[in-house]
Amino acid sequence: MRTYLSAIGFNSTSVTRPLLSHGIDTGDAVVLIRPDQEPDSRAEEAIGDVERLLQEIEPDIDLRTERISHNEFQTAVLECSDLIRAAEGERIVSLGGGARDVLLPLTIAAMTHVRLLSAALFFSDLDGTVQEWSLPRLTAHVQDTTLETLRAIATADGGSSIPELTETTGKSKSTITRHVTSLSDEDAIETWTDGKTKFAKVTLTGQLVLRELA
Repeated sequence: MRTYLSAIGFNSTSVTRPLLSHGIDTGDAVVLIRPDQEPDSRAEEAIGDVERLLQEIEPDIDLRTERISHNEFQTAVLECSDLIRAAEGERIVSLGGGARDVLLPLTIAAMTHVRLLSAALFFSDLDGTVQEWSLPRLTAHVQDTTLETLRAIATADGGSSIPELTETTGKSKSTITRHVTSLSDEDAIETWTDGKTKFAKVTLTGQLVLRELA
């Protein structure tokens, strides 16, 4: 089961195209998020368009609308956070449309709960394409003792191997291995193995951490 969470405004395409691109099946759920006060009838028409399309594709889909406070930014972020945490199955957030009053809080909540998400989709207003984004994790906590290792990884194009990091930093293999594990746990780096050698590459989260400390 998957739960799609998407802000919705006047354009149903920003919701439906990511759904069709990523795929939707029987038993999935779609949560449309909108401001708690929105008198414009065009939003209702957009929701109706989504409902009709889903009925044509897969009638057994749970479609519901959730309203969040749009006058209080902090409350809106927390309400979006609650929606993500309460979602069942694989959580997929679509960040391509809707009122800015909802889209920005939803984006921040998504970047807070990166580990809960299976995917973050984006619908482009410019060319109508759907992209899958790798969101930074706002709540990442990188220990001071690992910063030198993170900087060494960030300066290497295409990533660094464990042996290369031990040579660059002058630290032991066991220390570098612990640092890499810690940084990976915080989503500051991504790792992979080629043969018997482990490699690490800085992520967007790691780059933002280093910029904050610069």
